[in-house]
Amino acid sequence: MYVRLEIGDTTIKVFQDGSIHRKKNDDSWKIIEDSCNHIKGYNVILISKEQYMRSKIIAAAYLNHDLYDNSVFICHKDNNKMNCCPDNLYIKPKIKKELP
Repeated sequence: MYVRLEIGDTTIKVFQDGSIHRKKNDDSWKIIEDSCNHIKGYNVILISKEQYMRSKIIAAAYLNHDLYDNSVFICHKDNNKMNCCPDNLYIKPKIKKELP
């Protein structure tokens, strides 16, 4: 089972195991490698010249998260930033610090 998302002009399939496939110009699908490619240990995917964290895409697909909402953190229950299965993710609001 997967959720199909449109991000910009790109179509992707998001699977419950955390894998993501991108539709190519010839209508075939390519697996987007799940490897640590960010300095803080996350997997970041380039779509239409924008960077998206894999966990944020999966949260958009399975946790009803708005992909463009930057007022929350997507957190990993087991603290493993590479484990992006929907069951391992939760959404946590960012705390706004008020100036004295």
